[in-house]
Amino acid sequence: MTASSEANEFPVTAPASHEAVAQAVGRHLPLFGQVLIEAWGGFATTRRLAAPQMAFAGASSRGMLVSDFTREPAHRIFNRVPEATVEDDQFGRPWVSLAGGSLRVRFRKLTSELGLCRSDSDRALSLAYHLGDPCLPGMETFTVLTAGYVLDTAEENISRLELVCHLGFTDVFYSLPIPLTSMTSTTPVVGSVAGPVQMPLAPLSPPIIRSAQTAAAKRLAAGSRPGGGRGV
Repeated sequence: MTASSEANEFPVTAPASHEAVAQAVGRHLPLFGQVLIEAWGGFATTRRLAAPQMAFAGASSRGMLVSDFTREPAHRIFNRVPEATVEDDQFGRPWVSLAGGSLRVRFRKLTSELGLCRSDSDRALSLAYHLGDPCLPGMETFTVLTAGYVLDTAEENISRLELVCHLGFTDVFYSLPIPLTSMTSTTPVVGSVAGPVQMPLAPLSPPIIRSAQTAAAKRLAAGSRPGGGRGV
């Protein structure tokens, strides 16, 4: 097999550029922030009312609970946006589609470095490298964006909001700051502080992106578990 035929063995597509995403999504950034803040407010209320029970919940369980709280505001807020559609995946998590479905945004917790928690599921790996959704066979590949929140060191409040394009689970291809919302323990109050735009230390070239995607596609083709777990 030649190098060129091996490179074309898998239908990989580089994620959309920073400029294209900023143009399509930029004016909607405050709406993504509103969804995340409302979801965190719902979680904070639950945590306050069920403090003894929540004391036993680990970080992953808390993250999934916040994610569950994004469903209602995501539908309510983005159903009013003509160019957006909102659909729930098989776990009931909302995805916002823009640019005719070529951009799809999910809501997740991020690390302080804007990374995602790793998952061993095939679906998580496929989405991390923009290789499509194995739970939706035949669907065109799309750019996966994550509207995410970063917690303070005590994990008591949101310290930062970002819309991130990852390549893998930890490498940030680029990100757009979402207007940060200052919060009390129970009531969100819209503010105007935004974090800096995060760019990679060295820009990722198309060959580097394609190489990473091809490696991920080969791993998926080798087969482990289609779909798999809630770690998506």
